[in-house]
Amino acid sequence: MLGELEVADESTLVTLHGDLDMLTVDALRRLLDNACVGDPQRIVVDLSDVPFVDVLSLSAILATADSLRDRGGALLVRGASGAVRRICALLNARDILVPALPGPRVAVN
Repeated sequence: MLGELEVADESTLVTLHGDLDMLTVDALRRLLDNACVGDPQRIVVDLSDVPFVDVLSLSAILATADSLRDRGGALLVRGASGAVRRICALLNARDILVPALPGPRVAVN
C-alpha cells in the first residue's frame, strides 16, 4: 500500500510508505487528489517511511501544494530526507517543509 489518508475537520494527513518513483507516481497523484476532496485547509504529507522520492513524485506533491495555495490552503511535508530537503531548496520550495528537529547528540568516548 502506497499510503493512507487520515481526515480531520480542517486538515488531512497523508502517510506514505516505500519508494516514490515512476512506478508509483500515478497512485500518488490519485491519493493526493483524494486528500484534496472537501477542500481541506491543510494537508500534511508524511514521508517518514519513504526512503526514496524521484522528481516526478516530488513534482506531484509540489503541484498539489500549488493547487491548495491557490485556494487559500497549505500543504506541508514532514519527515523529508536530506535529499528531498536539498531538492526543495533548489526548487525554491522550502516553504512546504516542516522544520527538521535535530537528532539527539551521542557522546563519543
